[in-house]
This record gives sequence, C-alpha cells and structure tokens, in this order.
Amino acid sequence: MTDAKKQKWIAAEHNKAVKIHHANIDRIKELEEKINTNLYRIHYHHYSYIKLDRQEKFDKYEMTMDLIRDEEIKLVLEIAQYKKDIDSHSKEDSWKICQKNMDHAMLSKKYDKLFPKEVKK
Repeated sequence: MTDAKKQKWIAAEHNKAVKIHHANIDRIKELEEKINTNLYRIHYHHYSYIKLDRQEKFDKYEMTMDLIRDEEIKLVLEIAQYKKDIDSHSKEDSWKICQKNMDHAMLSKKYDKLFPKEVKK
C-alpha cells in the first residue's frame, strides 16, 4: 500500500513541476506580447513625430514632439523591464528546474525523507 502512496505522491509532484513550468511559459508569452505592443506603439509614435518634424511651422509643434519623445522613452524603459523580467527566469532556466523537480529518483528519495517508514516493534 505504501508503494502506491509513494507513486501517487511522485506523480503529483511531477505534475506540480510541469504546471509551474507551463505557468512560467505563459508569463513569458504575456511579457513578450507586451514588448511587441510597445514596439508597435513606438513605431506609430515615431511616425507622428516625423510627420510633425516635416511641418513648416516646426516651433508650433515642438511641445507635442517633446511629449511624443517622452512617451517613446517611457515605452522603451517598459520594454527593458519586461526583458529583464523574462531574463530573470527564462524558458531555458524554467525547463532545467522542471527537469530537476520531476526526476523520479530524486522524488523517490525526497518522499523517503519526508515520510520515513515506521519501525516495527
């Protein structure tokens, strides 16, 4: 009976490691989508900036151009933070941790430590 419990616990821990890995992949995908969104926004902001720059009455639009430039800088800094968040726990790192945490031999030893067999009297 205890062997069945052990196998059930190992399977549960294995599934937990896989779920954590998949959650991390989802987190990375979400951050990559935010990066792409910001890149598109920067592109359109810059397009507006160039259009204003080509106007004859440049001074009239200078404040607007400064606001556009400030927004572009804000978006670039957000991209840098998203990239830093991705790099702090990358897909590769997540996979290595997942493989380590779902190793059956390691989980078997961990189970034996957590649930030592009762000594019969």
